[in-house]
Amino acid sequence: MANTVDKVIKIATAEVGYLEKKSNKNLDSKVENAGYNNYTKYGRDMHKICPSVMDFPAAWCDAFVDWCFYKAYGLTAAKKLLCGGFNDYTVASAQMYKNKKAWHTSNPKVGDQIFFKDSSRICHTGLVYKVDSRYVYTIEGNTSGSSGVVKNGGGVFKKFYTLYNSRIAGYGRPNYDVPKSVQNNSKKVPPLASCTPNLKQGSKGTQVRYLQQDLNFVLGCKLEIDGKFGPDTKKQLQNFQKKHSLTADGIYGTKTHTKMKAKLKG
Repeated sequence: MANTVDKVIKIATAEVGYLEKKSNKNLDSKVENAGYNNYTKYGRDMHKICPSVMDFPAAWCDAFVDWCFYKAYGLTAAKKLLCGGFNDYTVASAQMYKNKKAWHTSNPKVGDQIFFKDSSRICHTGLVYKVDSRYVYTIEGNTSGSSGVVKNGGGVFKKFYTLYNSRIAGYGRPNYDVPKSVQNNSKKVPPLASCTPNLKQGSKGTQVRYLQQDLNFVLGCKLEIDGKFGPDTKKQLQNFQKKHSLTADGIYGTKTHTKMKAKLKG
């Protein structure tokens, strides 16, 4: 059977909502016995397979990704797709991709394993299930539903980040059995500067769409992405300006543009 990317995405999606357990009980239930002691079915199952590198109980974001691959493709194929094997240490997992020249720092694809960093090292991971021109969408274990990178969050959640988020260290790319045309060949992502700082009410087009997407991301609002700078877009832009001590004139000028870039980079 082909090792297609859709298989692991399907497995991971079905796990959304799973909560970490406070003890070694009810591990197969999504919500029973919820707590924060690192007991999960992912850690349990992967520890049985590779006890030397998969601790249990332990921080489990990488165990979640490995478990999804194991369930989707079986033991041998999963290890091959992950470029060498299983490991619950995110630094080691990322290094396996690097060793196989399957490491990328931009232009993610569906099915990539995404890695996040803190001030010192890679510290968290997840699975990419969608990519568009501005955002990468993930399913992550041991995170929360809060915005931004959250490690040790206690559950499986869907998240999304700007492609320019400074916490993204890179992407490991498994060699799936799928045509490149199916592996989310997104067009080259426009740089942040393409959202030109000269937009105001009445403006139209792609740049306004980028601005609306960015406002939705940083404010959590729900603007329609229609490329038309109308009263609703102006109102949300003014909210952004007020929140960041800028002149709330509803015009996307240079100072607002600079602050928006900083927020998008996390």
